[in-house]
Amino acid sequence: MPVGAQLLEGGRIRFRLWAPLAERVEVSLEEPGGTVHLPMEAREAGWYELSTDRARVGDLYRYRIDGVGEFPDPASRYNPLGVHGPSQLLDPGQFVWNDRNWRGRPWEEAVLYELHVGAFTPQGTFAAVRGRLDYLRELGVTAIQLLPVAAFAGAHNWGYDGVLPFAPAASYGHPDELKDLIQTAHHKGLMVLLDLACHYFGPEGNYLHLYAPAFFATDATGLAGRSIDAANPVVREFIIHNALYWLAEFHFDGLRLNAALLQEQAGQPDLLEALAHAVREGPGRERHCHLLLGHDRRAARYIHWHDHSVPRRYEAVWNDTAQQAVQEVLIGAGVAAVDRPLERLGACLSRGITAGGPDSLLPSAFVTFLQDHACIGNRALGERLHQLVSPRPLGAMVATTLLAPMPPALFMGEEFAATQPFLYFCDFNPDLIKKIAINRRKSFAHLPGFRTPKARARIPDPTHPATFARCQLDWNSVNHSPHADWLDFYRRLLAVRHRQITTRLAGMHEEAVQFTLPGEHGLSIRWTLGDDSVLTLLGNYGDLPLAGLQRPEGVVLWAEPGEAEHALNQGQLPPWSVVWLLRAAG
Repeated sequence: MPVGAQLLEGGRIRFRLWAPLAERVEVSLEEPGGTVHLPMEAREAGWYELSTDRARVGDLYRYRIDGVGEFPDPASRYNPLGVHGPSQLLDPGQFVWNDRNWRGRPWEEAVLYELHVGAFTPQGTFAAVRGRLDYLRELGVTAIQLLPVAAFAGAHNWGYDGVLPFAPAASYGHPDELKDLIQTAHHKGLMVLLDLACHYFGPEGNYLHLYAPAFFATDATGLAGRSIDAANPVVREFIIHNALYWLAEFHFDGLRLNAALLQEQAGQPDLLEALAHAVREGPGRERHCHLLLGHDRRAARYIHWHDHSVPRRYEAVWNDTAQQAVQEVLIGAGVAAVDRPLERLGACLSRGITAGGPDSLLPSAFVTFLQDHACIGNRALGERLHQLVSPRPLGAMVATTLLAPMPPALFMGEEFAATQPFLYFCDFNPDLIKKIAINRRKSFAHLPGFRTPKARARIPDPTHPATFARCQLDWNSVNHSPHADWLDFYRRLLAVRHRQITTRLAGMHEEAVQFTLPGEHGLSIRWTLGDDSVLTLLGNYGDLPLAGLQRPEGVVLWAEPGEAEHALNQGQLPPWSVVWLLRAAG
């Protein structure tokens, strides 16, 4: 790492910090007899450096700027006392990896499971997630995607307000416990990906802006936090090494990057391009390192493929357009209204993003999901989809997305219809808490049902500890109906996907997809898979029967509900039903 504290051969420690506004920088090292201040040498372009044999692994340290403030290392590997406390020197080589034979899994096998470490279990730790890995494997998941884990202010947060991008949050556990979670997942055949929120620093605990304001693109303060200046060469190097750090030092199998890193300035080198190149030439040379992007229509140019098997830059983009179309089909009024939602859904399932980019990309280039942390958390009361939709329409849509060729993603608890909401929560200092609670409730004032102060008072206070506690999954419910029934439903669908579809995806061609809209609420899509077999979806997403259908050739893989197969043989589909068929090659 070109920044932070690095253990050198012979046991010496090298400290390196970019502080262009500072005139003097020291390392404040906590020793048994008190704190000692070790001066750092000024280098070119605002860099300060010190190599010393006085510091030892396990020591706590801060940076002292101009003899006044003492701040944690912005590239700290661990801050055991929180983001306002000192950083701790670690030797990353002390953890003994035993997953050296792991090379990851091909992207076509991906079934993602997005989870928040703090809310996934009552314990809210890396170790507790590790204890649930067998459950995830038996569910049919192949890739866990962690919401951001970089250190943030307070005890709980969504993770997007991180301020120490290299340090796993101390409330989740020691960095070695995260490593143990990842290598245990590998032994069970599971990939682990990380949502990397490196484009933004939260509103509390960001000391970097005091001595390196050029790191950030704006002077926004208060609740807004600060966005990085991705055009600054120092910042770009910091972001690229942050990505390499999580892949190399923690053995993550991939990263999801925010579309905010997209650069459009004329003549500006492309950060996402440079990051992908560094990954492909680094850890990606020896194993699968999957790079994903958050939804953005401009992202399509990053996911072109060389030869239908090896990605040129990024494997896939999370397809918010498909998710919005699903919401509109199911409940008729999503957060962002979608015109002709069923047509839009068909286009997304056959071509991915439907406007502003290429019309033909591989289905595997788009992650499809019914709900994620943002979709649920951006609702005033944090309701999950099963709390807004009756079981039959929801079952039809689950069967649609889990068997489609695009990699599906689940949000934690979705598979057993968890009753716990996923609300917006945070734990900032008292000066921020009141403002955040007020702003949260004001943001829903334009919506029906929340236009009066009394109605908005029902919206949970994101800063109250009980709000976070309400979001932690209740695993005892999994053994009881209806939760056990939903879990069985998801497991059986994913078993069909792995057995009948996953092995046929490699080698697909983007042009080998057709979709039509029979009737007012019908959808028919046909994909020619990589082995030249043909996968067909026929669905009725309305409250009335759909007639006049012709049964496609092939064996029925799934009918939801069960009587839909018999009805299709008669040229019909009952309300809210889907049938999947597979015709073998030749």
